[in-house]
Amino acid sequence: MLAETKAGLDQFVRDRAYFLWEEAGRPEGRAEDFWHQAQHERFRERAYALWEREGRPEGKADEHWYRTRAFEES
Repeated sequence: MLAETKAGLDQFVRDRAYFLWEEAGRPEGRAEDFWHQAQHERFRERAYALWEREGRPEGKADEHWYRTRAFEES
């Protein structure tokens, strides 16, 4: 998960957003909402994996979230 490429991340987010959209009954005009939700879920998963890999340092969970998000959005 941590070594995932940008293309892999985009594909995961695309697939997850589509699933969320279908699960919600395929509402019109909300594609961006589902994209952001799926992207947020993936960032959270990656930040958690990084935090775990570094030994679960106390008080550092938010730092891992911000680092992961900044890296992925660059």
